[in-house]
Amino acid sequence: MTDAPQLLIPIEPLVASWRAELNGQSSVSASGVQDHLLDLWGALPDGETRTVVERWLTETVERHRYEVDDIERRLDRLVESLEGSPTDTEE
Repeated sequence: MTDAPQLLIPIEPLVASWRAELNGQSSVSASGVQDHLLDLWGALPDGETRTVVERWLTETVERHRYEVDDIERRLDRLVESLEGSPTDTEE
């Protein structure tokens, strides 16, 4: 077995489902963001990407709404970090 993290379940379907829900909206509630982040957190192995999701989850407690553009950018970075970093390390 290698030290490279293994995804517990693929996050692509989770991200695609979330993006579909966001379609046509300009902002969404922080509690809705939190629900989706918990799904992502549970699908990720320990590592930097999971830590990023944990920080985002903590932030949702202090916010009421999120702009969809902000969520989309963050999701892009999460997916890119998993695709571009097989060892799940910071750049």
